[in-house]
Amino acid sequence: MNFKKEHRHIIDFLFVTALLFLFAFSTLMLIALGASVYRRNVDQMEANYETRTSFAYITEKIRQADSSGSLSTGSIENIPALLITQENDGISYTTYLYEYNGNLTELLARTDLQLSPQSGRKITPLKSFDILKVNDHLYRIIMEEPDKEKLSLYLSVRENMQEGAGHS
Repeated sequence: MNFKKEHRHIIDFLFVTALLFLFAFSTLMLIALGASVYRRNVDQMEANYETRTSFAYITEKIRQADSSGSLSTGSIENIPALLITQENDGISYTTYLYEYNGNLTELLARTDLQLSPQSGRKITPLKSFDILKVNDHLYRIIMEEPDKEKLSLYLSVRENMQEGAGHS
C-alpha cells in the first residue's frame, strides 16, 4: 500500500476563505441593491397615489354634480375655487373646492351664507389649485403638490360650467 501524505497549503485555505467572503459580500450587495430599488418603487407609488387621490377626489366631485347649472368657477374671499351648487329640500347649498394654507380644502355651506376659507375641511396637501375653461365641455385642472411639479388634468363635462358665478 502506498499512502500519500496529503499536503495542505495555506493558499488552499486562503482561496476558500476569500471565495466565501466574496460570496457573502456579493449577497449583501445584492440585498442592499434590492432594498434600494424597492424603497424607490414604494416612494414613487406613494407619490403617484397622493397625486391620483387629489385628482380623483376633484373628478368624482365634478362627476357627482355634472348637471345643468350646478358647476361653476368662482372664488371664496379672492381664492379661486370650483363651486358645486345643489338643492336639498328647497335650500341651495354650495360646495367650494379650493387651495388654502397648503391643502385642498372643501367647504359646504348654504349658498346665501358667506363663510371664510378657513372654515373648510382639509382634504389633501396641495400647493396650488386652479381650474381653467378650455372650451364648452373641456376644463383643465392644474394642481401642484408640495415638493412636486405642476400637474394638469383635462376633464370633459357633460354640461356647461358657468364662469364667474362665484361668491366672495
